[in-house]
Amino acid sequence: MATETTPAPATSDKLFVGRGTAASMLDVSTRTIDDAIRDGELEAFRVGRRVLIRTDALIRFVERVTA
Repeated sequence: MATETTPAPATSDKLFVGRGTAASMLDVSTRTIDDAIRDGELEAFRVGRRVLIRTDALIRFVERVTA
């Protein structure tokens, strides 16, 4: 029986990522991520002490910065 394979998503399958993961994904420092959040260029929110970023917000940020 043949099985269909699902292509891997272009981005992480996680809905949220932390600052460090976001920085790694974009190959920038966490300082750059912090600056973008502080300047309102990248939407993020706190859960306890963690700062989380939606992957779709990260994609929109990249599209704006690279356009």
